[in-house]
Amino acid sequence: MKKTVVAKKTIMHALLAVALVIPIVALASGFEKQIDDRQNAFSQIERELKSAKNVIDGSSTDWYELNERSQALQSYGDTLHASFPVGSQNGSKAKQEVWDNPKKFNSLLSQMTSSFEALERASESKDVAKANSALKSANSTCRSCHRAYRSRW
Repeated sequence: MKKTVVAKKTIMHALLAVALVIPIVALASGFEKQIDDRQNAFSQIERELKSAKNVIDGSSTDWYELNERSQALQSYGDTLHASFPVGSQNGSKAKQEVWDNPKKFNSLLSQMTSSFEALERASESKDVAKANSALKSANSTCRSCHRAYRSRW
């Protein structure tokens, strides 16, 4: 009799575990596009920032190319603003704090995007000092955000 009760409890626990896991997996899969979009955007931002830095070369800066890089950066920044909906933390590399304190996180995203806009203005006015300052600001914001919001595991 005891074995039957134990077996029934084991089966019930297994069914309960499955019942709890299925909705979580389904929810996570519902946000795969947003997770992929934001991971791609972050990767592209890293590449574009390096590319923009390499383009700035004092008197021989390719201002057209720098303007193109700044516009691409802004586009990826816009993608990020739309890529962290509530519930998309499952399967993410971002820490839970992104969703627990979205005001601060969104403020850092806005700060980053503002740096990209400053880079575009610098490219339009062909101002090397302002372009370097905008890149420095963007990189600083990226580092701050990574320290606060990116999970390594």
